[in-house]
Amino acid sequence: MLSGISRKAFLRATGVTLAATIAGCNSTTDNSGPNTNTQTSPQSEQQNDDSPTFGNFYVGNADTSSSTVIDGRAEVVYTRPDTATDKSPVVMVPGLGLSPYIYRTTPDGRRGWVEYFAEAGHPVYVFNPPRNVDSGGLDTAALQSSDSASLSRWSIDRAWPTWGFGPEVGDPYEDVRYPVESVDQLVASFPAYVSTGGGGGGRQGGSQTGRRGGNQNSTSADSTETTDGTQTGSTTGGGGGSQFASPQETAALEALLNRVGPAVLLVHSAGGSSGFTVAQAVPDLVERIIAVEPVGAPTDPQTVAEMGGDAPFMGVYGDYVDERGQTGRKEATQTTAELAGETSPASTLLNLPDEGISGNTHLMMQDDNNGEIADRIISWISD
Repeated sequence: MLSGISRKAFLRATGVTLAATIAGCNSTTDNSGPNTNTQTSPQSEQQNDDSPTFGNFYVGNADTSSSTVIDGRAEVVYTRPDTATDKSPVVMVPGLGLSPYIYRTTPDGRRGWVEYFAEAGHPVYVFNPPRNVDSGGLDTAALQSSDSASLSRWSIDRAWPTWGFGPEVGDPYEDVRYPVESVDQLVASFPAYVSTGGGGGGRQGGSQTGRRGGNQNSTSADSTETTDGTQTGSTTGGGGGSQFASPQETAALEALLNRVGPAVLLVHSAGGSSGFTVAQAVPDLVERIIAVEPVGAPTDPQTVAEMGGDAPFMGVYGDYVDERGQTGRKEATQTTAELAGETSPASTLLNLPDEGISGNTHLMMQDDNNGEIADRIISWISD
């Protein structure tokens, strides 16, 4: 490597795959949507004018020798600009029990963040966590024989107040930005996902459907806070909230960054746990971190310093946080931004109510002003 050139710049300039074979990108489960040659470098993958502008592929390994309910396979849905670009790719990670749908469109048919970012010149890769049934990693036989795993799915009764649509289902806040008149489309998008009793995330979901049938009402782990506002998902090391970052999910996300990075990492809610953990593991592949109301924002200076190296950090928050009982999570995100700002002055917390923008929800990427928020994030990436 030439002296005076950062490792991130070196990786981008040369398109080195960084042991992609070990990460699983060249496994037999990789369908290689952008190209059929798994040895193609990330740089050429992003800038091949002959390839389609949208599609999907898979990262991670299918470990058939393991008895785990989910393996390391994860679907990636991608959209690239129509012309070659030198702008950083953006990797988007949805929250617990959510799919790429939240970034791709809105319930009322408007443009999603994927389109806004791609129009700004950024190749976009949306990660579908392995725990989601539609991502491809579920072993149904292992699920049926497991005593610690079940299938879960969000219920609108739990999601409505937790995500800031209103105090209770069917009763929206007067200034709510979410298109609640089309919320049935959001509900239809909820994937079934694997809930486990260990590192996979514990009791996670609004209304849990057990593997042998029946509903098990539980507290949503996506909220991750107790009634007194303390953040049960926050730790002082390891990226915070690490109990929500399963080894399969972090390995697959790391494999994606190995394939397309260095990249801007945009995480949402419980997706922050995996994102922060991976940003510590491969800091040279993370150019910037955008955390939308994340779970597990680290508050330990050493953890923040290791997370993405000197990568600037942006936290983004909507409205009615106190009513949702998520003040602890927001305070942790503020601390992360302040600690990151010690080495990366661009780091910030974008608190939309402080900007005079009211009514935004936990799913602000689908709110009626999602384009305005996307523009603010895109401008920050370019600073």
